[in-house]
Order: sequence, then structure tokens, then C-alpha cells
Amino acid sequence: MSLSGRAVRKQFPKAGIYVLLLCFAGFALFPIAWMVSTSLKGFQESFRLPPSWIPARPSLAPYAEAWTLASFGRQIWNSTVVAFWTTVTACALAVFAGYGFSRFRFRGRSLLLRFVLISQMFPAALMIVPYSMMMARLHLVNTYPALVIAFTSFALPFSVYMLRGYFDAIPRDLDEAALVDGCGRIGALARVLLPVAAPGMAATMIFTWVLAWNHFLFALVLATDSSMYTVPVGIAYQITEFDIPWNRLMASSVMGSLPSIILYVLLQRYLVQGLSAGAVKA
Repeated sequence: MSLSGRAVRKQFPKAGIYVLLLCFAGFALFPIAWMVSTSLKGFQESFRLPPSWIPARPSLAPYAEAWTLASFGRQIWNSTVVAFWTTVTACALAVFAGYGFSRFRFRGRSLLLRFVLISQMFPAALMIVPYSMMMARLHLVNTYPALVIAFTSFALPFSVYMLRGYFDAIPRDLDEAALVDGCGRIGALARVLLPVAAPGMAATMIFTWVLAWNHFLFALVLATDSSMYTVPVGIAYQITEFDIPWNRLMASSVMGSLPSIILYVLLQRYLVQGLSAGAVKA
């Protein structure tokens, strides 16, 4: 067989893989493309049958309507405040809990780990009534703390397990070296382990942010005042009995997706790094 024939046979499997990956990418990106396309259409065109894939007269009017008529700017602010403090609180607690479970052996450790895991088995809908009653008695309904506490309780178990796994993968030699150099446990954690565990922290932060940003049920029940609506609740309330403004809904969805995309772009370099590449040589 000629050299060119062998080269073609070697390249053919790669070409097939690339075609398959392009198909998967197109399948995943199609809803996003349709969302953006609809957000640029007029009200009448968004209901046209058959649908137009490319807007006949692209317009940013749906974005302006969503921002002004639906008070979407306030909803963006509410979601940002809640997601930020949920991420800070959950990650801070998960760091100490994950480090403790990873580095210390104490009585009841296995039981606590099982309890953390079991807490993830119950759907959030089962807790909505007792939680809303508790927040009502504490006069925290329609406040940021009520949403932050709720979303933190949902994100914390998974975050603890995720960071515990990252700390388990970090050699204990790093801890011992930091302790020998005069660091305490907190100093070793802050100065040595957390920089090495940056990919785990980035993944935990993205998970917690997206959970708090997208959660609908508790935000719907605990934020009954329109000034406290988060992005998912605000988008849902744009649908009325007589009107479904698809172009405005899609414009709101595009704007509501941007903060999470920006966060992922900022933390992407940490996600692609090795967990402890080059930290300790075998």
C-alpha cells in the first residue's frame, strides 16, 4: 500500500471523530442559537409558522422591553447578590469541612459523611413547607438571608464531597512541609493547599453559583414581593394569562445566562489545570 493510502486510512478515523463531535456540538448549541435568534425578533415574527430561523428585521427592542417593563435589572441584581453570598458561604464552609474530613480521623467521621450523603437523597420540594414556615416565624421572607441559607444548604453537601476528594488527592507531604516551616493548620490550608486545590475550588464555585442562580422553587416561595424576584422567577412571571412574549422571554434568558458564562470564562483556566501537577515529585 502506498504511503498516501496509509495516511488516508490513519486520518479517516480522526475525521469521523471530528464529524461526530461537530454533531454533538451542534445538538448542544442549537437551543442557544434559537434563543438568541428569537430574542432579536419582533413580537409577531416570534409566532410565525413556519418559524424563521434568521430574524427578518433584527432588533434589540425585546432586550429594552425586558430591562424596563419587566424590571429585569432588579432581578439581575437580586440573583447576583444571592448567588454571590451563597457561593462565598458554601465554599468557605465546604473548605473547612472537606479539609477536616480529609486530614483528620475522629469518632463519628464515617457517620457524618453518610449523613452528608443521605441529605442529598431528599428532593427539595419536601422541605419547602417547613422551611417557609421557619423563615416566616423568623420574619425573613422576602429577604436575601432566607434565599442564601436555603441555597447554601442545597449546595453544601455536594461541595463538601467535592473538596474532600480534591484534598484527598493532595499529598500529605505538603501539609507536613508547611507545618515544619512554622505554619499552623489554618496557615497550611490557606497558603499551601488552597492554591494547589484551585481546580477543585473553581469547580465548586461554578456549581454553587449556577445552583443559586437557577433555583426556582424556593425563590418563588420565599420571594413573594416583586422587588425580590430573582431571574428565574422574573422570567416566569412575564408569562401572563393572555400573553406569552417569546421574544422578550428569550431576551431575558440571554441576559440571565451571561453572568454564569462570564464566571465560567474567568475560572476556566483553573479547571483545566492539573490538580497538583509539579507540586510534589515522586
